[in-house]
Amino acid sequence: MILLTALQSLDGEQKEAAEMDGAGFVSRFIYLTLPHMSRAITVVILIQTIFLLSVYAEILVTTNGGPGYASTNLPFLVYQKALLEFKIGQASAGGVIAVILANIVAFFAMRAVGKNLDK
Repeated sequence: MILLTALQSLDGEQKEAAEMDGAGFVSRFIYLTLPHMSRAITVVILIQTIFLLSVYAEILVTTNGGPGYASTNLPFLVYQKALLEFKIGQASAGGVIAVILANIVAFFAMRAVGKNLDK
């Protein structure tokens, strides 16, 4: 929905002017559509990262972790290590890694947004 609203907010006059200047579909997409949607793409990446790091109940209910580690993610792995295997050190290390990964994604996403603020 976020990407759709960003795409719909693109001004029709700009698209029409690019077409009249002879810009093809690919060049309009690269030079007009993508820069316009960069903030929305960044927001979607941040939201999806947060969602990925919070998905736990779905995996527990549907597959209970599945065979081995085939259908698991980091939060479910932390749960398995801490509460099922009683390996608290490994579980806390997994939690720290999850926080570090989220911060790295957020840092680069905010940096990308910051570059586009002056445009």
